[in-house]
Amino acid sequence: MLDLEVLASGSRGNAAFLALGGSDRYLMIDAGLSPRRTRKALEAKGLPHHALTDVLLTHGDGDHLHAGWAKAAAAWSFTMHVHERHLDRARRAGLPNSRLATFDSAIDLGDVQVESVLASHDSHGTAAFVIRHERATLGWATDLGRVDAALLSFFRDASPQVMAIESNYDHDMQVQSDRPAFLIDRIMGGAGHLSNDEALEAVETLAETCEFQDVVLLHRSQQCNCPRRIETLWRMRSPVLADRVTIASQTEPVGPIRIGVTTPAAHPI
Repeated sequence: MLDLEVLASGSRGNAAFLALGGSDRYLMIDAGLSPRRTRKALEAKGLPHHALTDVLLTHGDGDHLHAGWAKAAAAWSFTMHVHERHLDRARRAGLPNSRLATFDSAIDLGDVQVESVLASHDSHGTAAFVIRHERATLGWATDLGRVDAALLSFFRDASPQVMAIESNYDHDMQVQSDRPAFLIDRIMGGAGHLSNDEALEAVETLAETCEFQDVVLLHRSQQCNCPRRIETLWRMRSPVLADRVTIASQTEPVGPIRIGVTTPAAHPI
């Protein structure tokens, strides 16, 4: 099994732990929290920092790759896996080559298999993941400009038990905000972020062939989104799936969510 704990998800920083069933080995998706905060999160589990063996980086924005890792990474023992299109940015961020490994479409971690596809986000894209360990499968997609047919096919073929997907903004709150027009256009223009409606539509489409145990909504905007609006939307449009939805917090850990259980877990939003 896999145990997923989202440490934080939002513009202040993104990071999630993946614990392998029957092992003290830990993986992390994104490194948007400071090394000190990451170390404390491991210590809270009674683990040393070298228990973190691998980091899967979706892309190199500062809220997914904290600037503090430039100095701290050398003192850790993890390998940070970056898409080949993101390697130059990781190097410019100060990550030592000794901690970096590139991938294109797959990462072989022995008992953990990772498949990846590059999705639309700004100029260099963002890596979406399917992560498998034994019979547990997690789908992960954040900072998406849009969900196209190729991305849907990628997740549909994998049939993950848990789908974690960005639900960044509420459309009305976004267009009525005091943000500058260029920022709104960037976010909503197909290469920025995913709205609540777009996230729900993607999950509904995937649920036609995938039986989701849980759905985790990531990267909620503090200014242009609201948990109550998300809850209302899912209750109205997809009440069955709504009982399986967890909204990740911008500041507090959420989980662990155990992936690989035999029956869907019902837990209201």
